[in-house]
Amino acid sequence: MPNISWTSQQISQRLAISTAIFQKFELGEEHIARIREANIPKIELSVIVKSLDYHNRAQVDELKRACESNDIQVTSVHGPFNLPYNTEDEDVRKKVVKESHIALQFAAEMGASVYVAHFGFKDHGRKTVTELLERTQDLDIVLTTENQTNQPLEPYMQIVDAVDSDRFGMIIDIGHTRDDDGINPFVKHDVARQYLSKCGPRIKHAHLHETFDLDKKPDHRPPMHKDGIIEWGEVFAALEDVNYTGDFVFEDGRGEDPDEWIQHTADFPTAFVERYG
Repeated sequence: MPNISWTSQQISQRLAISTAIFQKFELGEEHIARIREANIPKIELSVIVKSLDYHNRAQVDELKRACESNDIQVTSVHGPFNLPYNTEDEDVRKKVVKESHIALQFAAEMGASVYVAHFGFKDHGRKTVTELLERTQDLDIVLTTENQTNQPLEPYMQIVDAVDSDRFGMIIDIGHTRDDDGINPFVKHDVARQYLSKCGPRIKHAHLHETFDLDKKPDHRPPMHKDGIIEWGEVFAALEDVNYTGDFVFEDGRGEDPDEWIQHTADFPTAFVERYG
């Protein structure tokens, strides 16, 4: 077991949950209030079709009022899931840049310090990121590229190095990651810490969620579930190794039971210390 120096208070202060838990609803004030009632101080706004539309001024204004009145901070915004980030068609890629720029302006308006997107790691993704960094020089916001399902982290490390900007880095999705053997390295006690630590200061953001029996159940389940197999002690030891200063965002990929997710997330700091001590 790694030496753990985290306290429940330290984790609680950086605890956040993605509004993806409410992806089956039009996101509004009542949802923000439910998160704050559980003493979760921060959120990631997730731009999911039919849930959040930053072109809808009324919804944006409602969310701004809700965050202010509930004293909840927007730590990050996850950009549109439905943009064709992987396109090699230059005309389409330019449209991705244009829409991403609008989304980034929304993120800045909401006070987010991090913008999450599926930029990938290929040359056209690097070009998109570079152009967006140029267009948003006046915004105090970091862009991140998220590792996708069943992929290793190395290619994402490479694009961060290629772009070489203080305003661009990796978002590590704990549940998505796979090693060369096809297994999530964060379920391996002897691998998890080393695997994450090698990313070093490239890590600017983190999505945390539980993984179960890899042959039967996918990822994106509530953290510290009794049947979960993520080596959370190793993960947090690695985050300490790389001097990670961001927040801990728990992200639900299905929106099946918002209350379960909120409760598990709220309980995580205490449950973590009870387990790893």
